[in-house]
Amino acid sequence: MAVQISKKRKFVADGIFKAELNEFLTRELAEDGYSGVEVRVTPTRTEIIILATRTQNVLGEKGRRIRELTAVVQKRFGFPEGSVEVRDGWVIF
Repeated sequence: MAVQISKKRKFVADGIFKAELNEFLTRELAEDGYSGVEVRVTPTRTEIIILATRTQNVLGEKGRRIRELTAVVQKRFGFPEGSVEVRDGWVIF
């Protein structure tokens, strides 16, 4: 049975999640041209798209860094294993 939550609380919770995620990624990816984050929520998974100018640095060697970021986000925000996908996206100036 799903827990009922008011629309106001849902908007506030979503805003806090996005603000904390943005702050974390800003600190973690400052040297890699981080410019923002896009969050897409579907019934089965949550997609987090990191917008940066140097996406190779965000990915890391053999995708290691993006996997580490995925694990940290899952643990910090309490997502079930395999329900979060962190990807990189291009920012074109």
